[in-house]
Amino acid sequence: MSLLNGNRSRRNAYSQRRKSAAESPSRTRSSGGNRRRTVEKKKPSRARKLKLPAVRISSQGVLRLLRWSVGLFLAGLFLFGAAAGLVKAYTFCTTSDYFAVTDIRVTGNSQLKTADLLEACGIRKGENSLLVNVHEAEQKLVGNPWIEHVSIRRELPGSFTIAIKERVPLFCARKDNTLYYINGKGEIIAPVSTENFRSLPVLEIGPGGEEALPMVASFVEEFRHAGFPFDISQISWIRLSAGGGFELYWETRRLRLSIGVENWKDNLRRIASVVTDIEKRKETVMVTSIRAADGQVWMTKAQQETQSNTN
Repeated sequence: MSLLNGNRSRRNAYSQRRKSAAESPSRTRSSGGNRRRTVEKKKPSRARKLKLPAVRISSQGVLRLLRWSVGLFLAGLFLFGAAAGLVKAYTFCTTSDYFAVTDIRVTGNSQLKTADLLEACGIRKGENSLLVNVHEAEQKLVGNPWIEHVSIRRELPGSFTIAIKERVPLFCARKDNTLYYINGKGEIIAPVSTENFRSLPVLEIGPGGEEALPMVASFVEEFRHAGFPFDISQISWIRLSAGGGFELYWETRRLRLSIGVENWKDNLRRIASVVTDIEKRKETVMVTSIRAADGQVWMTKAQQETQSNTN
């Protein structure tokens, strides 16, 4: 029994080896086909990763960074200290008695009083000179009609100089039942009052006198140097007209003078020479009017005027 079983077992083992040998080529072939199919399949594409550049930090770079950081810190510290110092210096200067206003000088004022000017500009003794707004003080004074120009100069530690240029009135003129001071350009300065009264001639504009108005300032200047035996303040009125030209009335001698507009400078010198001559001879009271025009001078005596009135 054992022998038979042993033979059977050997047969079975042999037959199994043959089956396995016969099956192995087919497996090999099948595995080769699977390998080819595997190779033919496309591999899925992988997303590219972003690669950052490598940063290399050397010891010298670290030292430079430290130097820059220290420099910026020191600069900021210096600026902070400077600002704090300026604030303390400003506080000290604006509160110290060393910069208190002690002297205020006003020049160029004849119509306006010094006390009124100081009250208007707002500069007072005892206040800190550094806190005075010079431009604002000048603007306050320029608003006065008598002031043409003003300049305020600060002199540390506590002095101010106020230079005034006033408008100069040459005449008085009536407008809307009010008498005003006017300058040589015919511009109104201020109303005439008892506080600022000045003896000036009254300017009257007759028919056609507007054309001679721009020459009034030059006429007054030439009159002062023409050699008349009296001052312009003794003239009671001046009338401008196309027919009479410049007409003046010397109230003390009751004498009327008339100067033609054409070549008025020559006419003014001629009539000044005649008036000076008759004043020296004490004949002025005998003359009522003198006219100079076209290079000639005419005089009207009181007797002639009386005869003409009688006739």
